[in-house]
Amino acid sequence: MKVWLNGNIIDQADAHIAVTDRGLLLGDGFFETMRSHRGRVAWLDRHHERLENHAELIGLAPDLLPNISEIADAVRILCAEIDGEGAVIRLTVTRGSGPRGLLPPVECHPTVLMTAAPFSRPAHDNGLALATSKQVRRNPWSVANRIKSLNYMDNIAARREAAACGAEEALVLSVDGSVAETTIANLFGVRDGAFYTPSADSGILSGLARQFVIDWCNDLDVVVHETSILPNELSSMESVFVCNALQGIRFVRSIDDVAFKSDLAKTDILMQLEGDIEKSLCLGIDV
Repeated sequence: MKVWLNGNIIDQADAHIAVTDRGLLLGDGFFETMRSHRGRVAWLDRHHERLENHAELIGLAPDLLPNISEIADAVRILCAEIDGEGAVIRLTVTRGSGPRGLLPPVECHPTVLMTAAPFSRPAHDNGLALATSKQVRRNPWSVANRIKSLNYMDNIAARREAAACGAEEALVLSVDGSVAETTIANLFGVRDGAFYTPSADSGILSGLARQFVIDWCNDLDVVVHETSILPNELSSMESVFVCNALQGIRFVRSIDDVAFKSDLAKTDILMQLEGDIEKSLCLGIDV
């Protein structure tokens, strides 16, 4: 298997990262997960913009990142080795090596790694079972919450909690007790034809798929509220779904063992949304 490391395509076995790398030692960096179809990344310009925003948030010069053309070329080469049309691309950025201590070096030389793995959506999806994390809360003031930080300990802890409850994914609340997101996706509820999603200032990582849904609603004159949602309000929703730029939309079948009525979950408008986002993620090819 090939990887892209600091501008070079090499065998995975030959890829080495320094033991002084701050990403390894301190989690000092970020990553981006992208979906590829036939060797091309959907929403690449938006992914690249978010990478630059993340770099600025941690004080790393965006011009040290690979540009869009470099990413596209690397993805095409990496995906050529993968069976099937779909792939998940992970682009990881660390601040690079540095001396001991928290302060980064004045001159940074980032480590940038790109990998590709096969991806396909399941033929049948019975929906997600969520369990509310009692251990983890989102903090709106946290820099780590506003980027896809390499330090994923909160999400790992929340996912372990969910697994212990027999659920597939964790519902994470904000510090004020309102609904935030899951460990890897944003959340929407639907009631009386209107969409509801936690506001961007609730400590969530506002994802590209979340913005797609909001723009889609605005284009079709569907009411969408970005607002505070209390956990008990989710039970009054006719449908709840999560979304990210890899999986598109996944419907939620239960939260804390309270099930949603399956006959209400997938309305015509939601099925249209599910199809439109999937078509966009596949760049409109054969969908």
